[in-house]
Amino acid sequence: MTSPPKKLPPKRERTRVQILKAALKLFARKDAGEASISDVIAEAEIANGTFYNHFKTKEELLEASSLAMIESLASEVETIMGDLDDPAERMALAGIYFFKKARMDSNWAWALIRIAAVTPRMSDMLLSYPLRDLQKGVTSGKFTIESTETALGLFVGSLHYGIRNILEGRAKNKLHDREMMTLVLRSFGVDIEIAKNLASKGFERAWKED
Repeated sequence: MTSPPKKLPPKRERTRVQILKAALKLFARKDAGEASISDVIAEAEIANGTFYNHFKTKEELLEASSLAMIESLASEVETIMGDLDDPAERMALAGIYFFKKARMDSNWAWALIRIAAVTPRMSDMLLSYPLRDLQKGVTSGKFTIESTETALGLFVGSLHYGIRNILEGRAKNKLHDREMMTLVLRSFGVDIEIAKNLASKGFERAWKED
């Protein structure tokens, strides 16, 4: 996993955050692969030199954007999970929270999809967070899978596809979110009724504040 960036002086940190926010705003409406550094500079309303004081290349910016998005989301998910211990329920809740985020903030969701399309490391970062729950599920006997790598890929792939369904209008009904996570848990060997129940509990917990 990528090491956290070194702590910057307050002014430099504010400028870095300004650039990252501008980049995410830009990527919400334009493919990250097509967006140029000049586009980001214009969006952030900064001088060329200011940008290059923080990022040497667009690839460096994309990786930093990926890390910022994933770390922020992981923090939100861990907060909403609280003391939840069941690995199956935790994974269902995490997935449904991703879908909720996409429904509440399409700009964030489009930025996520577009950055992921050109930054393979984003998928690696996404994979690192559910790994512990998946391993715990296997050890406890809740999950029956032959390959952890394949199971993780299925989980992250379901998130990507589900978010695209939401963004492109194919999943207007929130029932889609529960069904997606039910199918994921079923693919891990969870009984269908238990999977449905866990997905429903995850849905209720994700949306309880609304």
